[in-house]
Amino acid sequence: MSDWYYPKIGGIESHIDYLSEHLASHGNEVHILTRKSQDLHNEVSEHDARKRQNGITIHRVKGHAIKRWGAVVDPRISWIVNDVIRKEKFELIHAHSIYSPLASVTAYAAKTLRYIPTVATNHSLWGKVWMRSLFQSLLREEFTRLDALIAVSNAVREDTERFCSNKPVHVIPNGVDCNKFYPDIINREAIRKHLGFNDKDVVVVTVGRLVPRKKMRELVQIMHDLTKKHSVKLLIVGDGPEKDKLASLSKSLGISEHVKFTGYVSNPFDYLNASDIFSLCSVDEALGISILEAMACELPVVVKHVNGIRDILSGNNGLPHAEDAVGIKNNIELLITDEVLRSKLAKNNRRHVLSNFGWDVVGVRTMNVYDLAEQIAGIEAPRYYGMKLAKMGRIVRRLKPRHEEDYSPDSRC
Repeated sequence: MSDWYYPKIGGIESHIDYLSEHLASHGNEVHILTRKSQDLHNEVSEHDARKRQNGITIHRVKGHAIKRWGAVVDPRISWIVNDVIRKEKFELIHAHSIYSPLASVTAYAAKTLRYIPTVATNHSLWGKVWMRSLFQSLLREEFTRLDALIAVSNAVREDTERFCSNKPVHVIPNGVDCNKFYPDIINREAIRKHLGFNDKDVVVVTVGRLVPRKKMRELVQIMHDLTKKHSVKLLIVGDGPEKDKLASLSKSLGISEHVKFTGYVSNPFDYLNASDIFSLCSVDEALGISILEAMACELPVVVKHVNGIRDILSGNNGLPHAEDAVGIKNNIELLITDEVLRSKLAKNNRRHVLSNFGWDVVGVRTMNVYDLAEQIAGIEAPRYYGMKLAKMGRIVRRLKPRHEEDYSPDSRC
């Protein structure tokens, strides 16, 4: 359950898509409850029809949405969601993103009204500012109803525990489909030729939405230094409001011919396989799916040793820890000049992803949490039932006329 799913493309959407396929392939009946999109009606209909063939039913809830946020904020949602839960007789609810209104409403209806085992995954980092707001109280209230809570990295777990100190948080990373992301040696040269790269070029690729927090400007500025000494190209895969600014920066630095923009792509597979090094300068990553996809394609990765990225690099990277742009530049230059190290790290990366982030691993760990949630729900059910009766009692007392409370036989005239 989440506000964010296809046709929107991102980390949460991708995770839900792959997890649902994995669960369905293991014989589970899977339903996805999300908001109704106002765009791409034909594409959405075709997508949902394909999912039905794979045993996945998608329920799209209509309601007023905040377009910039992409989330439903509508008082009717609670009734609609409760009706879907009642009709479909779900046995377990998994809410994705604790900041999704639809996921929160679903978790409330499932646990408080229907006593269904309920799990939630936190996919995001929100930092310290929000923790002092009213939002913190609302999240604490939401967490009291959950049977199990998952975080996609240790950084997200620590962020979550600031307002959820009385429940254990299970760390399960986002998964990567290693059958869809792999080293494509056969087509590599053709793709590079199509993109205008020659055999001597060392291609550094970055993938992500072109927004300030991704710090793509740092990579462009790093390229300005590297192109003075090396035959190196930067391939920027993605689109966003920073694109024109990045193109202008490249031009002002005189490196436009060394920087190529692809625009939006739904699958970066070809561009990853046309490249030699993956790099990302962001310091605000809950985990970093684009990093994992690059590693699955046997690319060495040059990233900052921060937040959720630490979980990806743990025990594997083999490069000095980069904390800033200077560290990124030094590590890229090291890999440009040492082809043996580049190849060694690349092969290690795919093995690391297969062992720790493949869906066979992530899916099993998630289903283990489902089993735990069902056990906890069985123990907690009487308590929730008692809480509901107590709440009903408080409501009845508030509605009871005061003259009845004051009535006694001795007070009669």
